[in-house]
Amino acid sequence: MRTLITGAGGFAGQHLVRNLLAQGDTLFGGTFQGALPDGGLLSAEEAARVCWLPLDVTSDGSLAATLERARPDRVFHLAAQSSVGASFADPLATWDANATGTARLLYAVARFSPPGVRVLVVSSAEVYGAVPEAEQPIPEQRALCPINPYAASKAAAEMVALQVAATTDVEVVIARSFTHTGPGQDARFALAGFAQQLASMHEVIMEPVLRVGNLSVRRDYLDVRDAVRAYQRLLDVGDNGTVYNVCSGEAHDLGDLVQTLVEMSRTGARIEVDPDRFRPADIPLLCGNPDRIQALGWSPTIPMQQTLSDLLACNQKAGPRLP
Repeated sequence: MRTLITGAGGFAGQHLVRNLLAQGDTLFGGTFQGALPDGGLLSAEEAARVCWLPLDVTSDGSLAATLERARPDRVFHLAAQSSVGASFADPLATWDANATGTARLLYAVARFSPPGVRVLVVSSAEVYGAVPEAEQPIPEQRALCPINPYAASKAAAEMVALQVAATTDVEVVIARSFTHTGPGQDARFALAGFAQQLASMHEVIMEPVLRVGNLSVRRDYLDVRDAVRAYQRLLDVGDNGTVYNVCSGEAHDLGDLVQTLVEMSRTGARIEVDPDRFRPADIPLLCGNPDRIQALGWSPTIPMQQTLSDLLACNQKAGPRLP
């Protein structure tokens, strides 16, 4: 099976690469640099088994060259500007990467690839917006109401994906992914950033004060390793033109998870709220209904305690870094 992963050098991308190598796929990894970024999760041996290609999803020429070289049977589309915070700082770049980039990719696949190619488009639960607690867990049929540039760009990408699925020979499945975390995540994201701070305290290069933003939010967290298993299952057996929540159906209080990280770190860190870390618009609760994806035989297997432990250990292994 010839498989192309866009965003293969990213957080979820590298975990997906590892899984697909284990099942024997011929892998093409699209990254902006055309190589695995320094400090990645993959071993040198794993990275050497991937054909790394330069890929800019905002460039028609780059997409055409990548598809001609890879000739994929299937595509996992993970490339994105994935930070809500960064989307407020540069909304147009976020739209270019997420909405226009997805459109360019899908139309390029429809033009250059043989009929029957399957594409997984990874979206985000942020597209739901602020849903009343009484109406959660959220089913896929819920109307979309994005309240930040990142979410709006992902909602637009979904619309393009559904149109391509309905009107071309490309089969497209949409993974509406809820929050995931785990080893290797960028410190721009909440739990990974806290784990990095705690690891630096453990090495005694900063005072034992954990600076946090809004901890009152609740999220349906998954381990990234469960999330990429879901992506594999969806591209294997998901229905064309169908959206699937990738979630557990259980919401975790972010404050509780942070307290668990502090206890695991044995730093005795004091938690200090920093108003500068608050987002302009934060959704209080996001919890998904997993019934549709569970009907395909997938469910999460890694408990949150293990995820947090592995996240902290990964940061400690990486060595001390100032936040």
